[in-house]
Amino acid sequence: MLSSKRVVLPLVRSSFLPGKAKETIEEIEDQELAQIAWAEYYFFSAKAKECVEIVEKYLNHEDVILRLSADMLYTFSNLTLGDAFAAQCAREDVYRCFEKIMKENTLIEEKASCVFAYYVISIFIHIPPQEEIPPLEQYISYLPIGQRLFAISLLAHQTYLKQEYAKAKGIVQGAFFMADGIYPIAMTYLNCVQAMCQINLKEQEEAIQSVDYAWQRAKLDGFMEPFIEYHGLLQGVLEVCIRKKEPDVYKKLMDGVIAFSRGWMKIHNPKMQKEVTDLLTPLEFSIAMLACRDWTNQEIAEHLGLSVNTVKHYVSGILEKLNIDKRDKIKDFVNQ
Repeated sequence: MLSSKRVVLPLVRSSFLPGKAKETIEEIEDQELAQIAWAEYYFFSAKAKECVEIVEKYLNHEDVILRLSADMLYTFSNLTLGDAFAAQCAREDVYRCFEKIMKENTLIEEKASCVFAYYVISIFIHIPPQEEIPPLEQYISYLPIGQRLFAISLLAHQTYLKQEYAKAKGIVQGAFFMADGIYPIAMTYLNCVQAMCQINLKEQEEAIQSVDYAWQRAKLDGFMEPFIEYHGLLQGVLEVCIRKKEPDVYKKLMDGVIAFSRGWMKIHNPKMQKEVTDLLTPLEFSIAMLACRDWTNQEIAEHLGLSVNTVKHYVSGILEKLNIDKRDKIKDFVNQ
């Protein structure tokens, strides 16, 4: 059973067996915290509308923990729903909470929650933290283990974005060693980041194993959101693991990928003249990600389980849709 002490994202904090998320939430005695946990459940299950309906009433709550949780969930849910303005407002409120809490004589755990929330919305949207934000590493030890593991996935993701793939992979592996139980949400994100690193280290089989391991457990609770968020960076691994085996699930995942990517671009790259997520299918986007990293058609074909001629056809179609004449120009259209 969860502790009665309030923490941000209580479901992320929870240790439970895969498939037992609902039972875990039902054990939470604090009704407001339980509502946040249900919102998390809907968010990670790719039900953004249901998540927003719950957290709206907590956006201005006097309890900073409930408010921060609501802000994070509201930000990402509204990206999927296409409301970039609402997402931006909630993202900015996290910083306002941070400013307020860091100036007050509050518990170090509350300050850690504020720093954690700020890094969640910064790293996932690829917006560098402001200079006055202290390093996440300074506060990570004050977080409950579930959030700590999730925070480590953020640090690994941040290291990945610096193209330090072996180091990022080592951070993930260290997190798995420190876990004292099963934390399905955090561990799903850790496995996805590990797979991203393995892909760039040309460890394709290991990447497939990482994603498949995470997916087989996450799907027991319907947790699709991590795979939606990381689809582009997983560069075709979802196609390998899910597309042929579970076509109906794959279609639902791809609908989520397109919706999330469009919202993400509205915040991250609003001046881009061509909406890449409107032009390319998820599979084409995966091929574009690999092609712009100098993978050969043969390597892409082997990675995705396609023929070389099929890959050539897709690459030609990508160039035509983007109205460019050279493969190396794809980099201009794909956020890394």
